[in-house]
Amino acid sequence: MRAAVFVVLFLAVAGAGADEIDPQEKRWDSDLDRRFVFGIAAGLERFDTNIRIVDTGTGNSIYLDGEGSFGLPESKTVPIVYGAIRFNEKHGLGFYWFTVRRLGTALAVNQDYGRLGVNGTVSFDDKTSLGYLNYSYTLFDDNRTIIRALLGIYLLDLNLTLDAVGEVTLDGQPVQSGEYNETLNQFAPLPLFGLDYWTRVTNKWYLGGKVAFIAGSYDDVSALVVEAVLRARWRMTDRTSLITGVNFMSADVDIKRTNTISEIGYGFEGVYLGLDLSF
Repeated sequence: MRAAVFVVLFLAVAGAGADEIDPQEKRWDSDLDRRFVFGIAAGLERFDTNIRIVDTGTGNSIYLDGEGSFGLPESKTVPIVYGAIRFNEKHGLGFYWFTVRRLGTALAVNQDYGRLGVNGTVSFDDKTSLGYLNYSYTLFDDNRTIIRALLGIYLLDLNLTLDAVGEVTLDGQPVQSGEYNETLNQFAPLPLFGLDYWTRVTNKWYLGGKVAFIAGSYDDVSALVVEAVLRARWRMTDRTSLITGVNFMSADVDIKRTNTISEIGYGFEGVYLGLDLSF
């Protein structure tokens, strides 16, 4: 549902009006016709993490709600790095990298997580990283609007760790060590398809959006991911711009192992603010 809202807003921005622009003016000024861009931003994101680990032999499952049961911070500020290079008016490359660092600890008093029972403490560590490298091709370019198609590789680097200490049972049987650990650490490069859009509203302000769809399998991982961004940019100087926006990401990931299948729902939504340099 949230992904549909972002797509609708993306199309609305694409149809937004603009100030009168001299038709004799260069189609794109030096800011939007930038050959090289590098930027850094900070995002305040609200996360949602759910995991179901199914024992393929018995069909029994462990259910984990990262934010609800294990004290993972629901909101977190994260660093974002991005950039692009244009070879000419039609062709270019872009990249983006997003790193999460969250740690939660909670007291579990006779808690039942499906086939896992804990009377002690539980902790959940999230060190996930996300990013992509994409090729962009210009589909449309007039005196104020540009639309580009994106084709690339999405880099999904899941790193989720559960630790339980105390009186621990698994399938109703006590774990003699009093400890249980489950680590979901998996890297998967996946195909990405998307659209990137910018429109010039004034000589200083620009509105844009981006939507990307990722689906595929790699080794024992299969995933379906949707990312969307609505953004605005204010040109401060000829070389610097302030950028802000709202972003959304939702991923459904399955990891198959010898005796288990892990079904992971991972997503976030939030706002970000950044500064980029162009040359």
